[in-house]
Amino acid sequence: MNHKQLAQSIMELVGGNDNINTAIHCSTRLRLTLKNSDLAKTDEIKRLDGVIGAVNSGGQYQVIIGNDVGYVYNELAKMVDTQQSDEVQEKKKTDYSPKGLFNIFASVIAGIFQPIIPAIAASGMLKALLLLATVTGLMSKESQTYIILSVMSDAAFYFLPILLAFSSANKFKTNPFVAVLFGGIMLHPNMIGLLGSEDPVSFIGIPVASVQYATSVVPIILTVWFMSYIERFADKISPGPVKIFLKPLIVILIVAPVALIVLGPLGMYLGTGMSNMIYWIQDKIGWLTVVIMAVLMPLIVMFGMHKVFYPIIFAALASPGYETLVLVAMLASNMAQGAGALAVSFKTKDTKFKQVALSAGISGVFGITEPALYGVHLRLKKTLVACMIGAGVAGLFAGIVNLKAYAAVGPGIASMPMFISEDHMNIIYAIITMLISSIITFVAVYIIGFEDVVSATSSAITNVEGKSDIQASKGIKSKKIIFAPLEGKVLPLREVKDEAFSQEAMGQGMAIQPSVGKVFAPFDGTVETVFRTKHSIGLRSAEGVELLIHVGLDTVKLKGQHFDVKVNEGEQISHGQLLIEFDLEAIQAAGYDTTTPVIVTNSSNYLEVLGNESSTMTGPEKPLITVL
Repeated sequence: MNHKQLAQSIMELVGGNDNINTAIHCSTRLRLTLKNSDLAKTDEIKRLDGVIGAVNSGGQYQVIIGNDVGYVYNELAKMVDTQQSDEVQEKKKTDYSPKGLFNIFASVIAGIFQPIIPAIAASGMLKALLLLATVTGLMSKESQTYIILSVMSDAAFYFLPILLAFSSANKFKTNPFVAVLFGGIMLHPNMIGLLGSEDPVSFIGIPVASVQYATSVVPIILTVWFMSYIERFADKISPGPVKIFLKPLIVILIVAPVALIVLGPLGMYLGTGMSNMIYWIQDKIGWLTVVIMAVLMPLIVMFGMHKVFYPIIFAALASPGYETLVLVAMLASNMAQGAGALAVSFKTKDTKFKQVALSAGISGVFGITEPALYGVHLRLKKTLVACMIGAGVAGLFAGIVNLKAYAAVGPGIASMPMFISEDHMNIIYAIITMLISSIITFVAVYIIGFEDVVSATSSAITNVEGKSDIQASKGIKSKKIIFAPLEGKVLPLREVKDEAFSQEAMGQGMAIQPSVGKVFAPFDGTVETVFRTKHSIGLRSAEGVELLIHVGLDTVKLKGQHFDVKVNEGEQISHGQLLIEFDLEAIQAAGYDTTTPVIVTNSSNYLEVLGNESSTMTGPEKPLITVL
């Protein structure tokens, strides 16, 4: 996978740099906040090599990459400028409908909690491993080594308000260092001692509630949100020469008292209320809550909404110190999806799909389910039902035994220490839950079955004379000729000076060095995509061949200059019809290589994609590519 080219393609297909407000990533997804999500070409993004799926949910446009998401994000971050002026922010319209408000809430929660997950997950796992070391006698709780490791494992939880202050400031676009200061105020030893005493506490005569902020979640988020407004006010009233100290001074003097008197106690009540609500639901319907959550988890993950549960998970881990619903349901669901994909890899007759399912299954049982969900189960559908059955039965067991999770990390084989506790049976229950989910799902896939995937390669039958019976290949009725869309010199794709094209990362095809600035329809079909920057167009033939014509290399940077598109998306086209006119000389004068790759983007659906390399020059009436 060419991470740079994939990031470039994603940026183009979501509407370009100008359409991206923020960009973050989780363990498998790019999470983009777009100014106008309607500009995103979801179908085209899903067809990119390296993309598992894409969905617009929770106020974010999410591109599912899988294990390589970090590499793709690093390349995207180099290309995207997500800084916006206040004027742009103020002009952005807010959707106040129930759906719109929920999307805003989900986006805020994901944006705040996602960046701190690595610190929390590592600390939780270290805490579990430390407990294992003491239980097995490898380490004494009185040893200095234990004490140091214990501090290391507790630090992220104890100073959680400081971590959340920084991520909240980035989300609310306010000064992160001043925000961290408020976390420090809440956790200062003198403040903890004052609020922890039995004597009443007041500030300028106003009572201050006795609240312990260590490990808390909601108070600091509310505080930084309030700070984001006060900071704008302070910026307006502070004269330029003294703004460097007067602005933050005003913020501190206003926000800190309001936080301690109003927002802190309110946040604690809200956080406690969320936990109490979950416990109340579990108390009323018991194990059924885990069953329901486990069964629905694939759908929740599909829409990227599992991040909404972070406040509940964090609040539960802070007090009483464990979580019994979301993480437990995720264990049942993750193992089911992984086992289901492994069952498909054993059962399918298609060689290529067998490899896809095997890889997805391994990722699934290690807690990363998007490859299995998008690459296997949503594709086959019946296997998703099998996964829900397995997850539901496992959730039933986990709910009955009241399985507890002690760390906020994706449940899977490698993260099983998250279920270690002083109650030795808890980890045993977790292992049993894992086995129930895996075995029942594996069997259910075989019993329910699925319509097997048959690719062109595996379905071609060789007859007794040793010739391939292409007519037997699913989806291939006859060869299809793709005519040259431009006049110019023919080049093999391997000679294109761009790795994404030369290494066929986007599909097989040919390239043309144009001599005339006109692009013509290479077949009868439909215009699928017209890129906003006009330099590229996606077509689909009447027989289903999907073709990308990319005029020039890096010409996206021209932002549509020198290009004139003559057709619209969804328009029916005929062979030889003019699609794009471009100023060849102006593009070359601007320093761009005008070599134009012509790519069959769904090459994997066909037995062969053969380029006509016998001709030196070509044109709209000459065959360029033959698809079998």
